[in-house]
Amino acid sequence: MKQKLILTGAGGCMRELLWQIQELNNVQETWEILGYVDISDQYGDVHVGERVYPYLGTDQFLLDQTEDTNVIICAGSSALRKKIAGKLLVNPHLKFPNVILSDTRICPDVVMGQGNVISMDCRVSTNVCMGDFVFLNMGSIVCHDGRLGDYVTLSPDVRLAGNVTVGDESELGMGTRVIQGKRIGNQVITGAGSVVVRDLPDACTAMGVPAQVRMPKTV
Repeated sequence: MKQKLILTGAGGCMRELLWQIQELNNVQETWEILGYVDISDQYGDVHVGERVYPYLGTDQFLLDQTEDTNVIICAGSSALRKKIAGKLLVNPHLKFPNVILSDTRICPDVVMGQGNVISMDCRVSTNVCMGDFVFLNMGSIVCHDGRLGDYVTLSPDVRLAGNVTVGDESELGMGTRVIQGKRIGNQVITGAGSVVVRDLPDACTAMGVPAQVRMPKTV
């Protein structure tokens, strides 16, 4: 039996996740999408493939729920995901399941918090721990003994070798590689294609091959 689900946000991230949920449902009927909420109604009904999903209202629609309701936060930005979660978590009827999409491989001993999204074609190996509201975009890989804090974002095709730690609210750009045993601090951004070969401190931006800290990140 499919579980009912409401999505937040109306951007490309949300529409791409709608497509991935369609693909998952083609293999195994898992989620029934009721529609989406956003801060405005400018997008109206959203078309993805051959399906149409209705606009349900603003965040207040979710805050007014009096029955248990599954919600997925569709925001690629760690900071925005945290902001939305902070607003919605005040309603105890809102539930944030871990949404695992099609063509993934996840070891049974992986430990997750709540509200995580594991996109299609991801691989998560043994003894990996994730916090809350982590977003693994398509094709990301987390090898053995990885640790991902709350609100971490891995862009498409990120590769984390074994025993890598990524701190809260960090965003790793598309194609970032991190060699084994390195620690990435909290609120770190890496540029696309970066190769991280040494630890990165909190609140920085790093880019290049090998990745160098270029500038402090404004927080």
